[in-house]
Amino acid sequence: MKKLTFRVVLTDTKFVIMFNTMKTFLYSLLFLVVLSCKNSGPEVVTRPDTVLDEYRDWYTLKAPIDRQIAGVWGNYDKTVLISTMFQLFRTTDQGKHWEQVHEQSIAMFGVVQFQDTLFTMNGLVSQSKMGDQQQILTTADNYSVDDGKTWHRYVARNPILGSTPEFESKDKFHVNPIPGPGALTSEINRVFLDGPNATTGVFETPGVITSTGRRIDLPQLHQLQSLFLDDQQRLYVTGSDAVCSDVRSGLFGFCNSKAGRGVVYISKRPLL
Repeated sequence: MKKLTFRVVLTDTKFVIMFNTMKTFLYSLLFLVVLSCKNSGPEVVTRPDTVLDEYRDWYTLKAPIDRQIAGVWGNYDKTVLISTMFQLFRTTDQGKHWEQVHEQSIAMFGVVQFQDTLFTMNGLVSQSKMGDQQQILTTADNYSVDDGKTWHRYVARNPILGSTPEFESKDKFHVNPIPGPGALTSEINRVFLDGPNATTGVFETPGVITSTGRRIDLPQLHQLQSLFLDDQQRLYVTGSDAVCSDVRSGLFGFCNSKAGRGVVYISKRPLL
């Protein structure tokens, strides 16, 4: 019987193209699998900020750095300045963007307006008389005449901006308590943990209390620092980040930061 031999010759150009395309696809798929395995790792979980940008009765502003806010000045709808003690920041868009406009080695406890000029104040004085207490800002060291954009060294000697006034003097810059409409005053509410009659010891600052006895609690617990009323009689409350630890247990910590990234609460309505 005669042996038959067959030869297969691949001459189809389409088959060659399909084979090369398939080879390229397989190499690409293998590369993606290797890259995926190389980059795999623990999932990064970002916790939402516990301090909201807005509440039913409040707007909030948050410091652009991890420092507490000592003082505030301005109008939420226009320009706001905040002091983080050694740095001064300015916003004109309700905290969406902040610009650092000044920095110094001496603490700045706040900004005040005298006539048409702004001043940074490096003194915080506590005064008391007949059971009444108050904190006021003293000693101007820088001034601005362009709404806080630029600052210059203050060398004048106006007594209102330099010396510590008498307790009864009206020429002073209050931060706690602060005078409001009519005879109304508002101050940071200190709630002592040793009982309703305690006046010393560990305390919390849940909000503000007025001279009429009205208690205004904030949505979260903070270490409050100072108060301010703008030209629309809206209340500004400055302080630390929200506090998430139990003070009674001796433990302490902030909810969203390490150093207490500051927060300002601004009331949506005038303080009446």
